[in-house]
Amino acid sequence: MTTRLPLPEPLRGRSFSLEEARALGASGSRLRASDLVIPTRGVRVPWDAAPSPEATVRPLLDVIAGGVASFTTAARIWQFPLPLAFQDDFSVHVTRLPGRSRTERPGVVCHRMKLGPEDVVDFHGLAVTSPLRTWLDLSGVLFRDDLVAIGDHLVCAHPPDFPRPREPLFSIEDITEFLDRKHRVRGLPAAREALALVRVGADSVPETKLRLAVVDAGLPEPSLNHVIRRPDGRAVAWPDQAFVEERVALQYDGGHHRSADQQANDNWRNRAVTDEDWDNVVVSARDVTQRGWDGVARFIGERLRLASAKARRTGAARPRTGTAPQLSA
Repeated sequence: MTTRLPLPEPLRGRSFSLEEARALGASGSRLRASDLVIPTRGVRVPWDAAPSPEATVRPLLDVIAGGVASFTTAARIWQFPLPLAFQDDFSVHVTRLPGRSRTERPGVVCHRMKLGPEDVVDFHGLAVTSPLRTWLDLSGVLFRDDLVAIGDHLVCAHPPDFPRPREPLFSIEDITEFLDRKHRVRGLPAAREALALVRVGADSVPETKLRLAVVDAGLPEPSLNHVIRRPDGRAVAWPDQAFVEERVALQYDGGHHRSADQQANDNWRNRAVTDEDWDNVVVSARDVTQRGWDGVARFIGERLRLASAKARRTGAARPRTGTAPQLSA
């Protein structure tokens, strides 16, 4: 049985270029060993490695002169919430300037386009399209709702009195000014359309899609970052979305809400909302699977109509609603 020599220490657990490996003293036979995957020419990945997105693309850019990590590859580096179909695509996207030859390599998608100085940033020594340029490039390949969800991710912020305060990566004004400086870029009209729907305060993709489904159904747009307070001003609940005039709180409960601790927190939240004379509508991932976003929106529309009717009958005084209605109930 032949004992395989270990890789040089700096190469272990990550992808690397042949040039880098040879510079560290790795032999040709070691680089042809069966424990190394060859994703593309000139690059090796150890079988047991689980490299980060930037570690995956770094050796490739070592062998592609003038290459910049872009599109979904850059999106992974910036930790954008990509749709599932793109999460499962492990192709490496690289952009080169016009005039350079198109790189033909297995597992590599090469784009050629002009990038301005503000479009490329240095990420730990790696050339990557900036977050805003990456979002703009994705506008040519993503559906509207997915693009809006990433926009919401970029601008998401919560004030200090929220349980989880959050500072935005960019403001809507930042993105607007960035797009205003661009001309004749693929996807620019789609990016501007999506930006008009971006809002501050959405924590997740489902929250964004829920809001868009409500708006697409012709219902009032819910408010984000609304705080429900007691008469003395004390904050008691922070709904995902709120129809303030109708006093209807909208919550999206994803998979993490199945744990006992989270369910206890949710029950407290639901009681706190209804104790302040608000209806509390809870939408789950299962509801979306069974009814679709349009079906969920119809349910919410019915709750809003009932809330408005009660307000008219009682002269805007709201009765206590008791248990929070859920679609799956």
